[in-house]
Amino acid sequence: MATATAAALTIPQAYGWVVVAASAMGFTATALGAGIGGARKKLFGKDFDERADVKAIKDEIKKAFPDHKPIADGYPDMGSGLFARLLKPAEWYEFNLAQRAHHNTLENLTFAITLVLTAGLFQPEAAAACGVVFCIGRVMLARGYTRLGPNGRFPGGPISMIPMMGLLGVNLFYGFKHGLAAAGLL
Repeated sequence: MATATAAALTIPQAYGWVVVAASAMGFTATALGAGIGGARKKLFGKDFDERADVKAIKDEIKKAFPDHKPIADGYPDMGSGLFARLLKPAEWYEFNLAQRAHHNTLENLTFAITLVLTAGLFQPEAAAACGVVFCIGRVMLARGYTRLGPNGRFPGGPISMIPMMGLLGVNLFYGFKHGLAAAGLL
């Protein structure tokens, strides 16, 4: 039976930049969410709330959930619910473009931050730079997607994902290197 040994983990001095980059990545995702807030206010605002069909749905929801505060700005509709069905097709499309741009970032964020934080233990400057490029690419993707539809994902999508693939390579390299060394195979 093999015995486990502990190895000291040394945090590189430049790791602070990795933390800054990871924080910027989270902030970027949050800021992109504000774009949905703007679309939500525009499309589900006061004029929308005054419609008879909207009031009827809200009354029905209020009866079913009397302890909940009144619904505003189309919440909790994420673009495919009762309120979104009442939008004109162009309005529905505009709202869903904003939703997808933000959700696409959220779908990639956990993996991207994990890559930055772990690769930063071995290559902190490169990891931090890749995190910044991720942010720039995500902003470009959101702007393109909301203005041009799904075809607007380019070049922002690839710009944000290429450095992530590099960081994946860094993580795999150092992971195997340390894993094989720990197993006595290096």
